[in-house]
Amino acid sequence: MPREGFVKSAQRTLEVLELFAGTHRAATVAEVARDLGYPQSSTSILLADLARLGYLEQDSESRAYRPTLRVMLLGGWMQDRLLGEGSLLRRMERLRARHDVTVLIGMQAGARVRYILTLRRPAAGLHMRAGMTRAIGRAAVGKALLMLKSDAEAQRILRRANAEEAEPARRVDIAAVMADLRAARLRGWLESGGAVVPGQNVIAMPLPPLADHPPLAIGLGTTEAEVARRRDSLVAALREVHAALAREAAPQEARRRGG
Repeated sequence: MPREGFVKSAQRTLEVLELFAGTHRAATVAEVARDLGYPQSSTSILLADLARLGYLEQDSESRAYRPTLRVMLLGGWMQDRLLGEGSLLRRMERLRARHDVTVLIGMQAGARVRYILTLRRPAAGLHMRAGMTRAIGRAAVGKALLMLKSDAEAQRILRRANAEEAEPARRVDIAAVMADLRAARLRGWLESGGAVVPGQNVIAMPLPPLADHPPLAIGLGTTEAEVARRRDSLVAALREVHAALAREAAPQEARRRGG
């Protein structure tokens, strides 16, 4: 693509995000195209690409798009500097520093989980980064998202994940995953146990629901040996974060329902 093509694409991407920042509501392809004066065909491609990258999320019924927390996290460091200690990013950074873990936040992307935030512990490798996806039935953060689904819906997603997996050895045992999910719903968390990266383990749980945002899950990762040694304290840390975020989200949800 010529340089002017890249510039035009970058400009349109930013204009789309600025449109959402100004309207504070979801919008269909037709509405975005109308408001920004874009061709509807190229607008459809752009919004679909931004959704695949995890910056937008499309409602399955209304087909309208809305931004995800990944957009906010891009400027999280500025929010911390300007607004103080209360942002989600700062909370996750404290969690990483206090427990020497990699902190992951993910959301569902079809039959995979997409990480919208990755804060690596200092000794961690480069195998995790924001924007990357993992098989939803193998990654702990992915399975934590499946905890929120009915058994029927979770099984449907797992069957789709297996169908999309090119390597037979990487397909999951659906019955075993479902048994793990049922146990996890009772205790509130689960773990990957080296199923994604040998020798590494992630403990994960769903995050409290956020208004007008797809479900999110959080994971804390370190070596399998460290998880075995510190499992109780890591679970306690997840529960503490969950409770704090639930307290913060409750007034916002009450205002949304009342408004």
